Amino acid sequence: MKQYITRILEIDIGHRVLHERMKCFSLHGHRVKIELTFLFTDQADIGYCIDFKEIKRVGSQWIADKMDHGFIANPQDIPIIKACQETGSKYYVMSLNGENQYCNPTAENVSRELFMAIELLFAHYPNLRMHHLRYYETHNCWVDTYQDSLHPEERAHFHAYRFQEITQYAAAMGMMEYDTRKVIPPVV
Repeated sequence: MKQYITRILEIDIGHRVLHERMKCFSLHGHRVKIELTFLFTDQADIGYCIDFKEIKRVGSQWIADKMDHGFIANPQDIPIIKACQETGSKYYVMSLNGENQYCNPTAENVSRELFMAIELLFAHYPNLRMHHLRYYETHNCWVDTYQDSLHPEERAHFHAYRFQEITQYAAAMGMMEYDTRKVIPPVV
């Protein structure tokens, strides 16, 4: 049996497309919507493979912690990264091409980076895998990312740069048990 489960979140981000000749070269922001869709093949007897709340608690929260009300930067956009550092502003540096390598925070690139992050965050669920991620940069412009959207080199660079950070985050968040029949009550 195959089924799909989707959780939607919205965040506010700033970015610019370095070396773009039109208006996206300027610093600007978006209210982005992100749809996280998972494929699952087995359900627990409570009735689901994963609770929607768990996707929010771990996946949506990681995205919010890293990007919401922050600036997503090309690693070579040094003046902007320095400005974020000097003002104590939140920023996230793209890593698809490796540490400090040119990579613009376009919808396509951010979507692939998020896909791999969410994949790592939920790797410990044996019957669940990331199916696709839809990233709306505006209400009428979006990109869909699937497994075959990812270049092997990007995956290698991303894992080299982010694997430890993301797996530590996932471990710190742990797994919540939502089935009361499996929760051990505290000893009083």
